[in-house]
Amino acid sequence: MARPANEKNAPDEADVQKAVSDIEAGYGELLHERGKYMQICRKIREGIARDFEHAADKGISKKILKAIVKERDLERKIAGLTDDFEPDEISEHQMLLEKLGEFANTPLGSAALQRAEARSKQSAAANA
Repeated sequence: MARPANEKNAPDEADVQKAVSDIEAGYGELLHERGKYMQICRKIREGIARDFEHAADKGISKKILKAIVKERDLERKIAGLTDDFEPDEISEHQMLLEKLGEFANTPLGSAALQRAEARSKQSAAANA
């Protein structure tokens, strides 16, 4: 719990004003840098939009191209999930994937595992 302010432990008025001023200046710098960053991003996004337009001019579907780019980005993110694993974590990860089975990572495999689990529960309930 904070001590009540008194003459002995009260900060100097100039120190308080300087601290607030310095912090507000820092927030101002952040705002300025954020604006510069957003300008750079806008230019990059405009370039990407032009690339999609050039592809469309060559007969490539923008919708399909966007889906492919997104899929590839997601695949890189998935691959990166295990990048910081230690060697023992990598072997444990592999072991768990093997226990899931060959098709567990696919939607069809997940559906099959869920269905098998549901059947197992039904069978256990019927036998009980």
